[in-house]
Amino acid sequence: MLSGNKNILVFNAPLEEINILKEKGLKVIEVSSEMTEMKISDILEGLRFETVTNNIVNETVILFNGFSDEEISLIISDIRKRFKGGIFAVVTPTSIEWKFSYLVEHLVEEREWYLKNQKGR
Repeated sequence: MLSGNKNILVFNAPLEEINILKEKGLKVIEVSSEMTEMKISDILEGLRFETVTNNIVNETVILFNGFSDEEISLIISDIRKRFKGGIFAVVTPTSIEWKFSYLVEHLVEEREWYLKNQKGR
């Protein structure tokens, strides 16, 4: 993680939700579909490369970087009061080097596995 930087990366989130997060003083980085082939570290550093991709899923993704577990829990609870669905995750030392599109693909697969394995319980 980029030390000392608290950022929330959002992809395909409702504009209303993005604005609420910004109004709360949170640093929000909007990831456009043209940025999905960039590495997470590059996005966090403020770089903007427009790339072409057709592979990104139509999924709302909210990634937290530099927040404590308690802060993340409070922010997610607040978001869930207004917005259902989407994938929430934390940027890790491993995922920070991944392309955004690869991370989203990985998160979707993780969710599918979890949902599939919860059905039998």
